[in-house]
Amino acid sequence: MKKAYSLFLFSFFILSCKGQDTTKTVEISIPTDPATDIVSAALKDKNGNIWFARSGRGVYRYDGKSFAHFTEKDGLSSNDVSCIYEDNLGKLWFGTSFGVCYYDGKTFIHFPIAATDSSNAYSSKDNYSQIPTQVGSILQDKAGNYWFVTLNNGVFRYDGKSFTNFLSYEVLVCILEDKAGNIWVGSWAHGGVYRYDGASFTHFNGLSDDMIKCMLADKNGDIWFGTRDRGVDCYDGKVITHFSKKDGLGNDNVSCIFEDKNEHIWFGSDFTGVGICFYDGTSFTNVVVKEIVTDKESWLYAVMTIAQDNDGHLWFGSRGGYIFRYDGKTFTDFSEKVFKQH
Repeated sequence: MKKAYSLFLFSFFILSCKGQDTTKTVEISIPTDPATDIVSAALKDKNGNIWFARSGRGVYRYDGKSFAHFTEKDGLSSNDVSCIYEDNLGKLWFGTSFGVCYYDGKTFIHFPIAATDSSNAYSSKDNYSQIPTQVGSILQDKAGNYWFVTLNNGVFRYDGKSFTNFLSYEVLVCILEDKAGNIWVGSWAHGGVYRYDGASFTHFNGLSDDMIKCMLADKNGDIWFGTRDRGVDCYDGKVITHFSKKDGLGNDNVSCIFEDKNEHIWFGSDFTGVGICFYDGTSFTNVVVKEIVTDKESWLYAVMTIAQDNDGHLWFGSRGGYIFRYDGKTFTDFSEKVFKQH
């Protein structure tokens, strides 16, 4: 199969941001370390561009023809970017290992986070001496508040004037808002999941694992929880339903969850083997990247992030720095050429 000329991506975080949109050409070499070279985030913006973050290498924007590459030299606060988020005004936010910044279409602007209110639902170990740095997930809620999930200081809510810190003792990795306006956050450090009802956070019980890697609120209002090694749980507001490999799930280690335009729920696994599958509401279907996988490319199965473009094609980012596109029948590798960036 003929491979498309393309790139790899991943990142973790961004901090000081005063860069400009520039033109340059870079060569992206074949990745060699799946443990550290990871495509961590992917997002389609309102203009139809697909953005990717690759560990230690900043972010990439694909406009359907070519890739533009942005790093600290362009204003990112860090080349380690872990999440990408678009707010209601179309500003793109990047969570990095050194805080957050946003991109207004021309310039990256640093957005410092500081706790000015010590409200905390649980912690007796509050410590506000450290400025939060590692931001792993971002959300703007229906009321317009911004939420920043950190790996070292819990979650911060910004109401336009000040920050409020919650769960400062937890190692949090993901966040979502449900149809009722409740805020859910997931913990990677055996904390499970917490739900905020507008007044306080309470622990959500009954999940199959207390190490949560990802969450999704689907179009029906159901909430999906991806766990470290016990598959996924689906909560419909009343009952929690558990799915694992025994039910057809590709792998019990779930690293990302995504809902496509057909309302199929896709699951990526941070594990070699079967790394991609989807659920159509009745059963699971496992998808094999057979066109581009070799013995040396088995890490293509360790899918870390999923996005969908305006044409309905799905994009997968994996360990090893790989990016590949799926048109419903075949995969195209976007991971090993020289890209002209605009």
